[in-house]
Amino acid sequence: MKSLLKLAAAALTLSLVHPVSADSVQRAAAVVNGVIISTYDLDQRVRMVLSTTGGAQNAAAQQRMRESVLRTLIDEILQLKEAERVKLKISEKDVDDALDRIAQQNNTSRDSILKSLAANGIDPATLRVQIRAEVAWSQIVEGALAPRVKITDADVDAEMARIQAGASKPQFLASEIFISVDGPQDEGRARRTIEQIFQQLQTGTNFQQLAQQFSESATGARGGDLGWVQDEDVPREVWTEMQRMRVQTVSPPIRTQNGWYLIALRDKMRPAGSADEKPPAPPGRPAGVPSGSVKLKRIVMGVPPKMNADQERAYMASAMQLRQAIKGCQGLEDFLKPIRGIALVDLPVLPIKDLAPEIRSIVQGLNPSDVSQPFFSKEGEQNLMNMLVVCGDKLREEFVATRAFVMPSREEIENRMFNQELSVMARRYMRDLRRDASIEIRDTSVLDTASN
Repeated sequence: MKSLLKLAAAALTLSLVHPVSADSVQRAAAVVNGVIISTYDLDQRVRMVLSTTGGAQNAAAQQRMRESVLRTLIDEILQLKEAERVKLKISEKDVDDALDRIAQQNNTSRDSILKSLAANGIDPATLRVQIRAEVAWSQIVEGALAPRVKITDADVDAEMARIQAGASKPQFLASEIFISVDGPQDEGRARRTIEQIFQQLQTGTNFQQLAQQFSESATGARGGDLGWVQDEDVPREVWTEMQRMRVQTVSPPIRTQNGWYLIALRDKMRPAGSADEKPPAPPGRPAGVPSGSVKLKRIVMGVPPKMNADQERAYMASAMQLRQAIKGCQGLEDFLKPIRGIALVDLPVLPIKDLAPEIRSIVQGLNPSDVSQPFFSKEGEQNLMNMLVVCGDKLREEFVATRAFVMPSREEIENRMFNQELSVMARRYMRDLRRDASIEIRDTSVLDTASN
């Protein structure tokens, strides 16, 4: 009897699984327990990931994501092989039902999804193979691991007490992408993966979609959503970084004991009635700047002389990420110094009425320590991306919303604890499958490019 993997491949007319031959080995990106992942399979999945997550889709973006996607394909082979070992069969109807659920969640139809992929030059079977592996792994985890998770009443009581004790402290609404480190030998791969994802985010890629594709946390299924978190909900290194972040920004990669994190900070809050509930007053004009005048600093980035719409969006997205991280003029030069390709121009104090009309329209309405929206300009033959920073007497502090503390229900807390424990066990299961597998990377350019 043919294996489940080979039946799936034949039914889906995709080369993800096929007998090893001299010709196919020459085109192999990787060989996993004797199963070939071809360069075609890899290219198709990369294109599918980029087309569904937004952001840059050019050759650089495709190359940047190849190692992360290859890791996903390798894991899928191992998951399907494990399904075969435990005699778990995933039917075409199972795949269709899962596709229908995805379509319903996105207010569309299964046929529309598949036609959209085909219109973008992506074999619809690429998605079906991914879904088959996800369904198989979900059933394996639910059947083999879920019965072993034991959350006692005492565990829930302790967690409720901890949450209640933190009710008077600031909290953060955040999302995460987590990449685990299986051991010292895995450090380089995990670091490259998180850096590749971070770089892709700088091009305007949707954080939620990348979390669904690559995050190894239980939150990945819901786009990385952590909900409102307080101290001790996340690793200490993540909590420390959250306290430094501005709302609507993404952290740089954060190394913790178990792996690497990216955090998207969506909101902050102070519990109602806390001592610092009222937002701070905005900064005033710096000394020596009379009323009706303004002190500006100009951030300048060179851009290509000719850009298509995708390139313009990518540069704008990068500039918006930078804008969100800037809090004012103080320390701005040191902040920008490590960023290549950026210049800072210190402009003199000028009456607002004397500014060029196009600059005056940008500055009007901004408060001290605010940063303007990015805008393009041309100086001679050079195209530039610009932002203007209005200098203030201190850094702008973010307004932090207040709300009454809402205690999660006992059932919600128990479910969260259950899913967290199940996620840890599933990661260990995958780690053991990788450890015991024969994995040979044939397309070494994936690793070489990632390490540059």
